[in-house]
Amino acid sequence: MKENFKTGAKLFLKLIVVNIMCFFVVMSFSVLSTAAFTKNVGYKAYGTSSDSSEPQELYTHYYADGEDTKKAEYEGRGFTVSESKIRSEMARGGTAAFLTVSQIFCILILFSFIYPNIWHIGTTDSNLVKFKHKAEDKLKGLKIGLIAVAPEYLFLLFVIIAKAGAAPKFPVVLLKFLNAAFYSLTQVICGSAVHVSELSVIRLILLLLLPLVIPAVSCVSYILGYKNFSVGEKLIYKKNKIGEN
Repeated sequence: MKENFKTGAKLFLKLIVVNIMCFFVVMSFSVLSTAAFTKNVGYKAYGTSSDSSEPQELYTHYYADGEDTKKAEYEGRGFTVSESKIRSEMARGGTAAFLTVSQIFCILILFSFIYPNIWHIGTTDSNLVKFKHKAEDKLKGLKIGLIAVAPEYLFLLFVIIAKAGAAPKFPVVLLKFLNAAFYSLTQVICGSAVHVSELSVIRLILLLLLPLVIPAVSCVSYILGYKNFSVGEKLIYKKNKIGEN
């Protein structure tokens, strides 16, 4: 059990790295998706004058309204006018593409941090069990994964307490970024909710189920390693066999 806790703690630390990496992946795809699936529809005009160096919002102009006549008016009154572009809302198809592609990349990152190490542990244990140096425990991968996600469930417990009244205004966006490896899935589950108080019981249950992906991957990885079954080798062998044909 001590070995499981040690390995689970190491996996938890790796999951922190995974979430940091996935955060930047999500941000990168968000910028790319905004550029690809939205367009400039107008701007907010800000102005500074000789009386104040602090910019103040003057007005909002949309290109669909035609020519901007207010800019010359404010400049005539001594304002230096600057513009902050307004982008259109991302279309449903663009949002779906962003969420799907970013989630695929995040899952691949997550898988790459779990599978190789746990698979190797499974292979090592298989040899030790074979020579009677260790007792068999085919659920070891599952136990390691559950230990690794235990802190995640402590955080989700806080979310439930927050929703119950302790901190009803706790922002949902923070929940998404703290669990960046599942950002898109969390987005789909939470929907348009802004604060945790807006999350329904069903949505909370789905959020509680989401981290179980990690123990599941850890469990499968260990069993494959224990059986000395390498997915990578099988794919390479199959590819070479097709090439020979």
